[in-house]
Amino acid sequence: MTAKKRNFVSPIETGNIEFIRPSKLEKPGVLVEATFVESLPNAFDSNKLDYKFSGDKGKTIILNGAGNLGYQMERINGGDFVQISYEGKKKIESGKMEGRMAHNFKVLVDKPEK
Repeated sequence: MTAKKRNFVSPIETGNIEFIRPSKLEKPGVLVEATFVESLPNAFDSNKLDYKFSGDKGKTIILNGAGNLGYQMERINGGDFVQISYEGKKKIESGKMEGRMAHNFKVLVDKPEK
């Protein structure tokens, strides 16, 4: 009996996983148009969540939480098709973080007509 030859590849190298870090974003625009899968704990900051999406052709997208993204994602359910746009940084107007710059996002959810 001969062993089956295996062809292991890294999903990152094959382009099946995309990581989006707000700290690396430079200009406004649409970041994600995909199906929301789940929220995940951030590996480096337990106070933040990351968001996992399933995109075209089996692509997995992981968007690190930042700015107002977490608040907007609270109303999104697993299986919802969303569009997430990055709107750049904006100065926080009030609260304990007043005056600091924060990443600003817009989250839209597809609501099919009945």
